[in-house]
Amino acid sequence: MKGLRNCITALAMGLFAPVLVWVGAGAALYQRSKETRLLKQALPGMVCALDNDCPPGYTCMGGRCVPQT
Repeated sequence: MKGLRNCITALAMGLFAPVLVWVGAGAALYQRSKETRLLKQALPGMVCALDNDCPPGYTCMGGRCVPQT
């Protein structure tokens, strides 16, 4: 019985590991979209011509202020 239990446990772990990876990836994408949405709400239509036109920690790219990376 102990061998059967170990076999079932190993099989279950093998099946659930990919599911957990996809759940983690989905959570990361959700957090990123949430952060992007909040940033767009905080800085709507913030246009710039130079880096000096943006608040500290932001750079002017394509006429918009984006966070420095």
